[in-house]
Amino acid sequence: MGKLVYKSPFDTLRIEESYSRVRGKKLKNFKILKNDAVVILPFFDKDTIIMEEQFRFAVSKKILELPAGSIDKGESRENAVKRELAEETGYYPKKIKFMFKTWNNPALMDYFEYFYIAYDLVKKKRNLDENEVITPIKIKLKDAMEKVYKGKILDTKTMLALLFYSNLNKINGLGP
Repeated sequence: MGKLVYKSPFDTLRIEESYSRVRGKKLKNFKILKNDAVVILPFFDKDTIIMEEQFRFAVSKKILELPAGSIDKGESRENAVKRELAEETGYYPKKIKFMFKTWNNPALMDYFEYFYIAYDLVKKKRNLDENEVITPIKIKLKDAMEKVYKGKILDTKTMLALLFYSNLNKINGLGP
């Protein structure tokens, strides 16, 4: 365990400094500690998904991505899927299905992203966090895939979810 050098206001991100020995040399390391997160591929119907146009401060632009968010302390992954989807899009899923999990960037970060499919959606009230600027967008799955292939979607988690779903669905019919 290293020394805490930064803690975000929402306590969802922390940066820790530590030292390790590599080939006899003492080296300074930084590790980003973040709550695990969920990434959601929500189906409005069998051909249409809900994506988000969201302003991302780090790249200073709006990007097209899937709904996602941190899992609150003590919260189940399944509840986080339902909460995040309702908060960001205004839709609550009656059914969810786990796809896979991955480390986002294990060279720097310690958290997992858990990927889910959501379907049988019910309209609810949106409840964005104060720092979120999000517009939900209904888009045909085939059109979203085309945007991935043409380099119009550059968000890694979104690309990974869409490509994984597309390939796995071809193999064994994963999905709503």
